[in-house]
Amino acid sequence: MRTNEERVGLVHKRTAEIKRERKKKIQRALDMICIAACLILVVGIGLFMPGWTAGITGGEVHHTSGAASLVGSHAALGYILMGLMAFLLGVCVTVLLYRLHRRNEREQQENSNDEL
Repeated sequence: MRTNEERVGLVHKRTAEIKRERKKKIQRALDMICIAACLILVVGIGLFMPGWTAGITGGEVHHTSGAASLVGSHAALGYILMGLMAFLLGVCVTVLLYRLHRRNEREQQENSNDEL
């Protein structure tokens, strides 16, 4: 037979586990959203950059083999657009990596607390 104190301790332990599991699910969902946003940004830039450049400058992109051809004919505008998109992509990747690093730190801390 367990005493009331033992039962209360077990209930508190179980509620703490449930809270940790719920927190992990939320964290995983946020990580997946960040990964999806980065992927959409990369694919979107790759698909729509030639059209954006052609629409803004009024000309057409004759060499669609790579991003370097975008900045070949309209140097200033192309460099500005490429710099802006690279900055946005860098911000997204940095936020994603920061979140993953923080999650790994938390998991290691929880594992070390569980072992004690």
